[in-house]
Amino acid sequence: MDIAIRGYFEFLFPLLLVTWAIFGIARFTKTLDLIGKIGKPVVIAFSVLITLYPFTGLSLAEYLLSLNPNYSIGSIVFFFIIVCKEFGRKPLLSYKNLLQFSIWNVGISLCLFASYLGFVDFDLYALGYGFSFWFVVTALLTIILTLLRNPLSFIFILYIISFDLKLLYSNNFFDYITDGVLFLISLGIVMFAVVKFLILKYRKSYA
Repeated sequence: MDIAIRGYFEFLFPLLLVTWAIFGIARFTKTLDLIGKIGKPVVIAFSVLITLYPFTGLSLAEYLLSLNPNYSIGSIVFFFIIVCKEFGRKPLLSYKNLLQFSIWNVGISLCLFASYLGFVDFDLYALGYGFSFWFVVTALLTIILTLLRNPLSFIFILYIISFDLKLLYSNNFFDYITDGVLFLISLGIVMFAVVKFLILKYRKSYA
């Protein structure tokens, strides 16, 4: 992949993150209601300006990338999904699919953490370099999800395509799947779902 294209691609995550944050602020302050139909295009334009313009020598995107220069495809997809919801269209992922995606993110992240901390006998992260059984596992999961017509199959396909095109600076396949930000967000979603389930179960038992 041409390094210039890769350089532009890395700004996608900061742009989506800032856009999501500004949409949230605009909704909380009811700014969108005040400016009417042009509200959403204005938010997008303002987000692009805030994210990419170097007001202090460096842009906000560059500051965010200094914290982590390699946000995963999983993170990009997650914020793309929630930003798309702001346009009032049918969600790209249902709550059930989003929960499945979050469980996957938490699971694979915990496996990587366990490997890094030495809780398992082999280095799982090292398998992300070059061809390994992990690529076979990912391919099989992609095929299964496709046959089940599960929309998560598109995310798995994006993992494979983006890694093949080397859209990120990392040469490790796991860096395309998850990162710290995605793990924390996914963990929050899973924990919320568990607490909600326990509350409903408790209420039913005493109904």
